[in-house]
Amino acid sequence: MTDRSPQSSPVAAAAEMLCLRGITKSFGGVTVLDDLSLSIRKGEFVSILGPSGCGKTTALRIVAGFISPDRGELILGGECINAVPSHQRGTAMVFQNYALFPHLTVFENIAFGPRMHKVPKAEIAQKVEQALALIQLPDLGGRYPRELSGGQQQRVALARAIALNPKLLLLDEPLSNLDAKLRKELRTEFVEIHRVSGITTLFVTHDIEEAFSISDRVAVMNHGRIEQFGT
Repeated sequence: MTDRSPQSSPVAAAAEMLCLRGITKSFGGVTVLDDLSLSIRKGEFVSILGPSGCGKTTALRIVAGFISPDRGELILGGECINAVPSHQRGTAMVFQNYALFPHLTVFENIAFGPRMHKVPKAEIAQKVEQALALIQLPDLGGRYPRELSGGQQQRVALARAIALNPKLLLLDEPLSNLDAKLRKELRTEFVEIHRVSGITTLFVTHDIEEAFSISDRVAVMNHGRIEQFGT
């Protein structure tokens, strides 16, 4: 891996989708993120790799707007989003536990986000159909989460995020609850879905093989700082 810091030249800046500048966050006097800086180009798939407790999920939640940094600046699509509410940031997050609505069908789960954003009904149906096709589950729109396997539930959680057409897709160890064989299969699918959708993606994991097999670049994180960042 190449040891390098994110560039700040005019050319690089023009291609940036996300830039974290000096992000610092403490909980109860313990510093979790220590002057964290990271830059992601438009269309990239970047992984933050590190052990439990290194601050990677906290960084992801700050980008999503669920937590506010103590210091530092968040730039998304050329705009400072520090004061922008989470639902207006143009990000979408996929969680470890899928977080699907058990009382809604697959179709309704995927349609939930666009419906909250007042997307026209006909367009919602089209978005859901496209998302289901992308995750290769075109015929399961009428099922409920309890009727799906773990791998299928994770695909639906991904489709629900993609249906929002986010500027940035955030993945918080989304494969950690699956067995090894299924994790490997879904890694391949994530790469293909990213290739087809072109959505800029930030992926958090503690699995080295996982990070190196799917990412354009990997940021190695430890003690709240990026120690290496490269291919």
